[in-house]
Amino acid sequence: MMIRISPQWQLTIPKAYRQHLGTAGWLEAQVEQGAMVLRPVIAPSAAWVEDRFAPEGITREVLWEAMRLIESRRQRSR
Repeated sequence: MMIRISPQWQLTIPKAYRQHLGTAGWLEAQVEQGAMVLRPVIAPSAAWVEDRFAPEGITREVLWEAMRLIESRRQRSR
């Protein structure tokens, strides 16, 4: 599917693709091997994540370690 880029460098994500992204309000954009890759941002902020998981006893340190592991796996899979 072709997507048009406006003169202001804006684009509209077609409905067929939006359905795969869920209800994400934000997307993370990266260029990987010459292609732009968009991934939904699941949590709006680190503070939101901390507030959400604190009642379950999950500390900030545990969350940061989990994110570090996820990022290292993402880097290896490229």
